[in-house]
Amino acid sequence: MTRRRPFHDVLACLGAVAALALPAQTPLGNLVAGQSRTGLTVEGAGARALGMGGAFIAVADDATAATFNPAGLAQLLKPEISVVGQGIQRRVSYQEFQTTTQGRHLAVSDSLIGHTHFDPLLLSGMVPLRVGGRNLAVQLSAQRAYTMGEGDSRHVVETPLKTGTGQTINLDQAIHQSGQVDLYSLAAAYECSQRILLGVTFNQWRGRWDLDTGSSQTSGSDATALQLHQGNRLDGQNFTMGLLWRWPRWSLGLVHDTNFHAQYTFDTQASTAGSRANSRALGATTGLHWPGSTGLGLAFRPTDTLLITGDLQRTPWSQARFMTGNQGLDGRNFFDLTSNGASEDATVVRLGTEKLWLSPGGLLIPFRLGFCREPQPLVDPVTGEQRIMYGATVGSGFKWSHYTLDLAYRYAWARRQASQFLDLNQLVAGTHTVSVGTERTVEQRLEMSFIMQFERGPVDRALHYLFVGG
Repeated sequence: MTRRRPFHDVLACLGAVAALALPAQTPLGNLVAGQSRTGLTVEGAGARALGMGGAFIAVADDATAATFNPAGLAQLLKPEISVVGQGIQRRVSYQEFQTTTQGRHLAVSDSLIGHTHFDPLLLSGMVPLRVGGRNLAVQLSAQRAYTMGEGDSRHVVETPLKTGTGQTINLDQAIHQSGQVDLYSLAAAYECSQRILLGVTFNQWRGRWDLDTGSSQTSGSDATALQLHQGNRLDGQNFTMGLLWRWPRWSLGLVHDTNFHAQYTFDTQASTAGSRANSRALGATTGLHWPGSTGLGLAFRPTDTLLITGDLQRTPWSQARFMTGNQGLDGRNFFDLTSNGASEDATVVRLGTEKLWLSPGGLLIPFRLGFCREPQPLVDPVTGEQRIMYGATVGSGFKWSHYTLDLAYRYAWARRQASQFLDLNQLVAGTHTVSVGTERTVEQRLEMSFIMQFERGPVDRALHYLFVGG
């Protein structure tokens, strides 16, 4: 379940389907947030890596290494601490949508939703030791794996394309989501030989987030409203295993996050008002099988000041499923709640380069560029199209003495034909009228990392005093 990305674009009216049509133990908010789950891309935390498109598996040579490849920690010869933070602005626009229902054709007004937020991503501390004449690195870290804070609203109008064929429908939607999934890790890496480094991380997952949605629809004298709240809790553990194989100019990295079975708890209240007033409260604790992921990285250093790197990472999202004794939920896919696992597996591609410039005063300044292609898990249930994010990155910073500051910016975009569920009355009645059009997603991210090194002597003496004695 590594690493982060914020939830987005929750269509609140889907809750009406969940509240009135699905089995009593179905987590309603999961269906409501179905499209929001498209943001669970696997990646680490660090501005240096982001500036190179996120391609860091075969590099992993600073204090953020454990979030990409824990084996890279064994390259660090001095104690280090790192702090990483980010700001994200995300916008999703819906254009040229049309709804066809009961012989009527309606034009849907264009709409835009978005949010901006700032979050801490990583706090870590690493200590290198000497064991058997080789380097052994140990690190503790706390990482914000997924940020789920957002809030937005929109007004949508459906207008008949032909006059005299029906009434105009007005829909107002609002969403507020807060919380996060945090990752607490203990990592260790060992320099087995000059070329081979091995690392392993134990990860404790802890997620707490709440979702509130509201929709209201008016058409002539008819009015319908929907309110939904869901609280979510997730706890689980897994391991990350890494290998780094180094040559003078090349390095190869391999990392695997094990799958795990988490405990997932939800508590949902949903209600509709109007001609079909209804309410339901659900809650359950279930098992959740979360798939692992495997990444391969290759880095090439043609000169001492130039680095070229690339990563491939594969995550079988179709294997994310509920595991519970409830027959209505057991085996259903986490993303779309279907039993056949329609969500797509994803192979992420990341490419990047770094050029170093050393000033006469000893200040090391890097220049970085990168590109990434990130398929998202969920496939649109109507159009069958998967959202694929493309990103271009740039980064720089400086290293001076024991201090390193890195900055990176990423611009990402996606376009696909997608569907929306807009008519609350029809959804409450059990029919599934949808509108189809063009969905455009734009995301801008700014990330900053600060790393500070310490002299090894005082740390070695402190460790000797604690574990050996004065």
